Amino acid sequence: MYDVSYNRVYWEYYQTKTYMRPKTGYFCHKLLPSLGAKVTSPPYKKCGADIREDYELLVTEFAKKYADHEFVISLSGGIDSEFCAETFYLLGIPFRCISLRLFDGANDHDLLYAARYCRDRNIDLKIHNLSMDQLCDRVVQKAYEFGQFTHSGAQVALTHLFDHVHDNEILINSGHNPDYCASLGWGWWEDSPNMVKYAINKDKKFMTFTSLEPIFVHYMKNYDGNQPGDKDNKFLYEQYPHLRTRRKMTGWESATKELLEVEHLIRVACNYDHLTFITWEEITRKRKKKIEHELDEFFAKGRKKLNETWISYKLLTGVEIGKY
Repeated sequence: MYDVSYNRVYWEYYQTKTYMRPKTGYFCHKLLPSLGAKVTSPPYKKCGADIREDYELLVTEFAKKYADHEFVISLSGGIDSEFCAETFYLLGIPFRCISLRLFDGANDHDLLYAARYCRDRNIDLKIHNLSMDQLCDRVVQKAYEFGQFTHSGAQVALTHLFDHVHDNEILINSGHNPDYCASLGWGWWEDSPNMVKYAINKDKKFMTFTSLEPIFVHYMKNYDGNQPGDKDNKFLYEQYPHLRTRRKMTGWESATKELLEVEHLIRVACNYDHLTFITWEEITRKRKKKIEHELDEFFAKGRKKLNETWISYKLLTGVEIGKY
């Protein structure tokens, strides 16, 4: 029913007709950050009665499909990745865990939860250190070269985990939760899908369940823009009330200076490329039409020459009928 393939590509750039953004001359704009890409799956609307039921269905199908592979779940210490691990654990599907330790302990406040979780269940956990020098000198450039990352230092840092999984292992992350763009609605900011690009181009295997339709919809239904992560986590704890509750953290609270430095290096490496919001085509068209209407009103207000130029442009390009 759902595509549970690893390295699943669910978007396309208009100019290249592929999952990779054009290297030069990319057609995008800050007023409409989704202009250059579209989601190739039908709009997400379906989900079951609760997220646990849907998660168990997807994980079961995934484990059956890749019975000849081994699974590595990335644990950040947050509830999202722990919910994923607990689903595998209760279904009796073998896996090991892996965590990223930033700068000799900047995110230890989060990793404590991951360590306790694995200790209580006798799960193998490997914690890999990432120094600031490693991140700046090696990881950032690779992330842009193979994944086209443009902004997120946190997502770029996670690409380091691919260096610690084996050929027959699938790395499972839980960081593809729905993103909300105030001017557009639901989708993904580009640096989340770029994890998939990176895996494909580095010949690695990557999976996330939170980008699949039923899980995505559960997160949409529990959106709360006033909370970190833009969601209310109650719906997760209701399904697994035995999991330890925790404050929502990013892992970077003790490394804000480093994060700003890393994000600056990413922006330089990618030559200040646009950050694309990847969403469904009809959402982009609706926003595009609204912008065009606003421009119509602007140019019509006593700006005869400009208005004539704008009308000519529309006639030449087909803007008035919503063509790209």
